[in-house]
Amino acid sequence: MSCADIEKSLIAALEEFEIIDCHEHLGPEVNRVATAVDVFTLFSHYTRGDLIVAGMTEAQYNSLFNHDIPLDRRWAIFAPFWEQIRWTCYAKAALLAAAKFYRVEDINEKTYAPLSEAMQKANTPGIYERVLRDACKIRTALTQCCSTQLGGTPLLTPVMPMVYGLETWADFAHPCVDPDAAIRSLDDYLDTIRRYVLRVKSEGAVGLKMMSHPNQAPDREQALSAFRSLADGQTPSLPIFSPLRDYIVDQIIAYAAKQDMVIAVHTGYWGDFRTLDPLHIIPILQRHPSARFDIYHLGYPWVREALMLGKGFPNVWLNLCWTHIISQRFATDGLDEAIDLIPSNKLMAFGGDYGLPVEKVYGHLVMARQDVAHVLARRVKKGQFTETQAIDMARKWFCENPRSLYRLSV
Repeated sequence: MSCADIEKSLIAALEEFEIIDCHEHLGPEVNRVATAVDVFTLFSHYTRGDLIVAGMTEAQYNSLFNHDIPLDRRWAIFAPFWEQIRWTCYAKAALLAAAKFYRVEDINEKTYAPLSEAMQKANTPGIYERVLRDACKIRTALTQCCSTQLGGTPLLTPVMPMVYGLETWADFAHPCVDPDAAIRSLDDYLDTIRRYVLRVKSEGAVGLKMMSHPNQAPDREQALSAFRSLADGQTPSLPIFSPLRDYIVDQIIAYAAKQDMVIAVHTGYWGDFRTLDPLHIIPILQRHPSARFDIYHLGYPWVREALMLGKGFPNVWLNLCWTHIISQRFATDGLDEAIDLIPSNKLMAFGGDYGLPVEKVYGHLVMARQDVAHVLARRVKKGQFTETQAIDMARKWFCENPRSLYRLSV
């Protein structure tokens, strides 16, 4: 068989898998159904970044979702920028979604209106079931929408934020997780956060999310000093990275580990990504060997750094969520190298990383299957393992590994 034939055979096998979606931002279905949708819903979320980089202004982008503006006028604003971004991986997911769910093979001046009409007709209760369960074969999606109230569906499993703002006294005096808590000391605040962790766990949360920000070794005395300076009004606000944050994050990780909750870590690409180098997390990995860490996005653009976390630390899992829609080339190169470096039980293949445009989860999944099949087919062709072994490995990445890491019962 040719490499292309093996790849097709592997994709067909992958399409039969029931999978765990390792990262989304999907809220309750009722929120999606209550939202007015049209073609531009498929260009919300990450495609915003490509449109802005292509030259669209924030005002123009926001106007795309203003339904008081006629659809044709919004399309006229959008069309020139669409031609600049249609070849990016972000755009590919939208095109795949339009073809799958609305039988629209291209999004253009002839199809945007009927596509919008079809999306509006389909935006009804059950859309999550039709997209996630039926089209994607997703058993559950680990979702981060800052709530555990997800409509009671097993399709969504919450992962919650670890901490909110930690810069002003108001952040501590009235913490988002419990605005009525009586906070008189740093220990009061930590107790409040511990109650939050217990509460969200009891409501189904399986992990807490943090960012791979620069951090220093936790120092309680420095943390207490910073806390008192806020409480006394001596300091209006702290910098984003402070000894107080470092100490609090360290305390929460220790407590979450005792509660058997995973620590999900955003690394790499986003905003000023210099602050999100995956190497920032190393001291935390060393201080908390019993905690389990899910390292997101393969650290892009610091791919090898992230791979080395998986190579060197038993408490690290590497997650290819978001990666396939950042760049399929990067995703295949990173995965190919990961096979050489990382035990197969420590990799997770897919997380759509979407919120409102649930249809694009399918588009991203198609791309993830393509990437996994492409990498594995070349190795089968070289005789490194059999097609059956390749399928078994892919099943670990798409289902067994995230189920084991997050202690899922689905």
